[in-house]
Amino acid sequence: MSAILYILGTASAALLVLLFWALRDTSDARESGHSLDDSKRHNLQYFAQIHQALGDTDRQFLINNAGAKLARAVYRERRGVALEFLKALDEEFNYLMRLARVIASLSPDVEALQEFERIRLSVVFHCRLEAIRMRLAFGARPLLEMNIVSDLVSRLTVRMETAMRELGERAALAAEMASASDRGDVGLG
Repeated sequence: MSAILYILGTASAALLVLLFWALRDTSDARESGHSLDDSKRHNLQYFAQIHQALGDTDRQFLINNAGAKLARAVYRERRGVALEFLKALDEEFNYLMRLARVIASLSPDVEALQEFERIRLSVVFHCRLEAIRMRLAFGARPLLEMNIVSDLVSRLTVRMETAMRELGERAALAAEMASASDRGDVGLG
């Protein structure tokens, strides 16, 4: 019985060491000013304002009330804001992908297919992001495409929250089982 406790204790300690190693500040996290435990990054809340700023209704209002010259100047400013939004969205996506790698390292049943899916998702996201940046640079208003990448980040956020909750539940169950075995309350039949 005590051998099982030693094995569980060693496995728990190894998982804690892996967790602390994965959560350490990396050079990417220091450069962007964010670490894996930063929970105040929700750039998606600003998408409605970006959508409105790039929309045709605002553009027509400016042209009708302020003139075409001022409307062009305002659009240039708004395009810069949209590019900053895309930059922040990219940072949030990269943060979520780092978090996914940490969760995968702590999950016993991660398969190569899931790792491939993470790589594919990253490539698709970055290709779409660059296409949006190019369209903005050429004066287009890629609102549908921006909505697609924002939705992708939103869905990834939900998936990470769910995975972290499940990982926490598994850890709590393992701790409860270890505690029960310490008390001798383990019923196998």
